Formats: sequence, structure tokens, C-alpha cells
Amino acid sequence: MTLVLAWETIEGVAVVADTRFGSDHQTVAEGGPKIFAVPIVLNRPGPSLATEKCRLPAMGFAFAGNTFAGQTVNALASTCLQNLLVESAFDNGPTVAQVARLYARCSVLVVDERRKWHRTDGHLIEGLVFGRSSPGNAAQAFSVMVQIDHEAMACCEAAELDLSQGGVVALGSGREKAGEVYRTCTSASAEAGFFTPLDALRRVMDDADTTSVGGHQQFAVATRNGVELRPGLRDLALQSLNPFVALEEARVAKGIDDYQIMGYDMAAIGNVGRYSPTATHFIAV
Repeated sequence: MTLVLAWETIEGVAVVADTRFGSDHQTVAEGGPKIFAVPIVLNRPGPSLATEKCRLPAMGFAFAGNTFAGQTVNALASTCLQNLLVESAFDNGPTVAQVARLYARCSVLVVDERRKWHRTDGHLIEGLVFGRSSPGNAAQAFSVMVQIDHEAMACCEAAELDLSQGGVVALGSGREKAGEVYRTCTSASAEAGFFTPLDALRRVMDDADTTSVGGHQQFAVATRNGVELRPGLRDLALQSLNPFVALEEARVAKGIDDYQIMGYDMAAIGNVGRYSPTATHFIAV
């Protein structure tokens, strides 16, 4: 399964998840994507056969639960969101709520299709859609939780999450443990102001009772320019600093060897031409 945490930061809604694929009984991989940037493209008929396109700031999707179902839901919904047809002038595109409802409908289709061939609740997912309806709007997050109704069919509703007043929302396995750890540590005066959701995730990842949560940390944030997925900078000396501020001195001092993304070393991935894929980052705990 996995553990997904979401909360509000100065930049916008932030989301962190572990990278382990598998269950309590078997680990399939230690490096896997659970958080995705979702491109949104408006398309308008142009002259002749040409199509005019307006690319909007990306939103985000994260999931816990069945890997096959979660990735299929994202592929289905994000394909639709890159093919949005407008008849007249370009506008701000769909709202976060509308995108969340799309993901809810796609989740029902995917889970029902899988259950048609293998009737088990192991296909269920818990999803999170986040982003901004426009650059000037506040960031929002919606849960997309798939359940099975009394007719043995999948059902799902998008529900907005309240992340105000420092609230942290947890999805997936280990959510109870994460809540317990976070409440305990933030209530202690010695750690107040320093303990973050990344610290809580790390403690759950290291807990022997939550073996389905592990690997590495992956992080995304809904900025005014769209959702950004950021590589993790591994540096013990910087772990006590704010993990959400791109520290210029850290970027200058460190090379690509010090970064990982989705559980993979960026040194092995390498540069893209003369460009290093490390423009933004978070401090991995």
C-alpha cells in the first residue's frame, strides 16, 4: 500500500508519500511513483486541421492502495485532461473540484473493470487531487475514496479536505500510526515548530509494524505556477532546516549525486543534455 500525507504550507498544499510497492507480506519495489503532476491542456479548433492549445498549470494526484488501479486511474484521467475541447475563447479551465470529480468517476470505472475479472476488495484505492483552480486562487485538496456499495459495485465521491489551522490529512496504511506520531511530537514543547509531516512519515517508514510503508520520500507542492514534483536532497546537516524552501547555498554546494527522486538516484539518471534536473528540491528526512 503506501502512506500519503497532505498539509498546507506557505507555497500551497504539500503532499508527501513513501515509495514502497507491496504489502505487509511482500515488497515488490522500493522505488515507485505515488504522486503525479497532472497536465491540463485546452484545445480549440484552428485554421485548416490545426489545433490551438492552451497549457494550464498542472494539478496533482496521489494515491494509496492498489498500484495497478491507482496508476490506471491517473493515466485515464490525465489523458482526458490533456484533450479538453473549447469552442470559443480559452479560459481558466476546470476547477480543482471538477478535476477531483473526474478522478472519482475514473476510479469507479477502473475498480469495477478489475473486479469484473477478479472479485476482491484488493483493487481499491484512496486518492488525493490537489492544485489551484487558477494561479490567484488558494490551493485545494480533495479526497477520492473508492468503496464498494451494497450492490457490490464501486462508488466514489470527491470531498474537499480542510487543511486550515495546521491540519494534516493522512491516507493509506499507517494513517493511524502517523496521526499518533504527529500528535505526540507536536504537542511536546521541545519539538514544537520543528517536527514536520516528513518527520512523521519517516517514523512510520521506520516502524516495524507498518512494513507496507517504506523506501524513500517523494514530495510535491501546489505552487501558483502549478504542481511541482521535487527531488529530495539528502544531507544530514540540513535536516533541521525548513524542508520546503529551496536553499540556494545547498543547491550550489551539492551535486547531482546528493539527490534522489521516487527512490532512484539522480546520479544514475543523469543530466538532460546540459541541464541538471535539480532546479527545485526538498530536504529528504
